[in-house]
This record gives sequence, structure tokens and C-alpha cells, in this order.
Amino acid sequence: MEWGKPGPRRREGRRTRWQRALAALLAATALAPLPAAAQTAIGAAQQRAEILDPMSLNNNNAMDFGRIMPGTANGTVVLTPNGNGVTASCTTTSGIVRTGNCRSARFEGDVPFIFNLQITKPAGNQVTLTGPAGATMRLHDFTFASGASAWMIGGSLTNPSYWVIGGNFEVFVGGTLDVARTQRAGIYTGTFTLTFNYN
Repeated sequence: MEWGKPGPRRREGRRTRWQRALAALLAATALAPLPAAAQTAIGAAQQRAEILDPMSLNNNNAMDFGRIMPGTANGTVVLTPNGNGVTASCTTTSGIVRTGNCRSARFEGDVPFIFNLQITKPAGNQVTLTGPAGATMRLHDFTFASGASAWMIGGSLTNPSYWVIGGNFEVFVGGTLDVARTQRAGIYTGTFTLTFNYN
């Protein structure tokens, strides 16, 4: 071996150190986190809306319980509608005597050709009639009947939900009127609101 010249082992040792350094650098490069590639997705959805024709609605007759004479105890007059017209049936309890009109309220209207018609009863299914000197009577438990002049399917006395075929509909409404034994004489009036929805 000549002085001043690296021997074979020293040269191999240098190569080994360089190789190790290079290998460490490459390993560090391989382990370094790469920036995530941006991901993009495009979605599409359709929108749809249907505007329904407005419903026409008329209240052609008011409910009328006729003339009532209180009985021997608190009782009721039950007005049950039917679909053959405004004529209804009225029954009484506790010896109450009733004469004169027995007429259900009548509503008629128009909706598109074939639709489901749903009628919402007043809040609590009751309203208050007011008479002389602030005396009151309670009308409750509303009942319904579809008219014979309209083609209506479904519904019942207490469930006013119908399929209306042909556009026009007719609904009759009754209910139960509470009459106290000491009910003050006079005329009692009130208003009840029904909500008609179709879809």
C-alpha cells in the first residue's frame, strides 16, 4: 500500500457510507406524505312542482235543530245527516221535545277531476253556541255524509275523507247539541269552521 492513497477497504467504506446515506435519503423521500389528489364529483337532481287549481266552495245551508223544549234532565239533540238532501234525522234524550226544522249544514264545491278530499273538523271537534244573556250550548261530535248528486267514494259518518270523481262534491254536516234542563229560552247561534283539503 502506498502512502497517500486510500486502500481498498477505505474506499469500500466510503462507498458504503455514501450508499447508506443515499439509501436513507431515498427512504425518507419514499415515506414523506404526498399531497392528496383533489377529488371532484358532480351530481344532478331534477326538480318538480305541481300547481293545483283553486277549490271552489260554498255553504248553501246552515245547520238547524228546530225548536227545542228542555227535558227532565240534561240531554242532547243528535242531528244525523244523510246524502239525499238537506233533510236529516233528529233524535233526543232525557225527555227533550223537538219540533220544526231538522236540517244539516250543506257544502258543495269543485276540485280537479279525480282527487282525494279531506275535511278537518273544528278544533276539539266542538263549538259553542251563544244565546240570550250570555247563555251557551255546546255543539260537538260532528258527523258527515256525502251528497247523492256527486260521485264520491269512501268516507264515513265520522271520517270525512273521500275520493271525488268528476270534479264536483257535496257534503252534509250534523252534530250533537247539548241541552241543559235549565237552558235559558231564546235563539242560540254560532259558527263552526271546516277545512277542506284536496290532493
